[in-house]
Amino acid sequence: MSSHFTTAANRIRRSPYQTLAAVSIMTMTLFLACAFFLIAAGSQAVLKYFETRPQVNAFFATDFTPSASQVEIIKSDLAATGTTDSITYISKEDALTIYKELNKNDPLLLEAVTAQMLPASIEVTAVNPSDLKPLADRLKEVEGISDVRYAEDVVGQLSKWTASVRAIGIALVGAHVFITFTIIMLIIGVKVANRREEISLLQLVGATPGYVAAPFIWEGLLYGLSGAFIAWGVSYLVLLYSTGFLIGFLTGVPILPVPVIFMLEVLAGTIALGALVGGLGGFLAVRRYLKA
Repeated sequence: MSSHFTTAANRIRRSPYQTLAAVSIMTMTLFLACAFFLIAAGSQAVLKYFETRPQVNAFFATDFTPSASQVEIIKSDLAATGTTDSITYISKEDALTIYKELNKNDPLLLEAVTAQMLPASIEVTAVNPSDLKPLADRLKEVEGISDVRYAEDVVGQLSKWTASVRAIGIALVGAHVFITFTIIMLIIGVKVANRREEISLLQLVGATPGYVAAPFIWEGLLYGLSGAFIAWGVSYLVLLYSTGFLIGFLTGVPILPVPVIFMLEVLAGTIALGALVGGLGGFLAVRRYLKA
């Protein structure tokens, strides 16, 4: 194995322009794969976050405080629909605690607000986004509730966005992988043709097809591994550079910074894809010549 690897490395070193072309196209394809995977994973994480947030907020009138029995009746009525995932009652005191936490950096706002000035509320999470409107309509009929707010299409739109990102990503990455695979086959195929006399001599002295093919397969693998590390490194740098902006843009959504373990898993996947495309391209290029 070490001799085949050394042979492949020497051949790569002796053809820098072909190597540059192969590694460049491999890097671009794998960078595209990394980028779409990270976008899809981020979209899925954001979708999951919003699916677990209170999706309907019903606020009681400021001068109305429901009794414990009234709250239980409302909860029971909502739970009976079978469309709720969670139901939480937020008292005036709880609302003040939340308000203080949100405005802890602004003392002036904290001094001017008391619990009696804030409304009690009920937060409801639906099992399915399509259940939001019926739940909101039901809450509007509850005595003492003056305002009902719900993100009618947020989760639905996020679901469509995530599905679209996956579909577009698979199509684009698939097309680029095919193009890259073809180019790797062509580059290694040219190298195989240039060494036809050497291959013929090896066959005459009894070299097996596997022995002849191994250096070319290693060459494809090295193209794939090089492209994988470069693409992953660039993707990680872009992500780190954008983290500050993304944290501000996704305020309240706890998906950043991205864990190092997750990025190492992305690296493993990128290496696997690069090795598959490069190694298979090299194998098919030399196999085609040997069969001819």
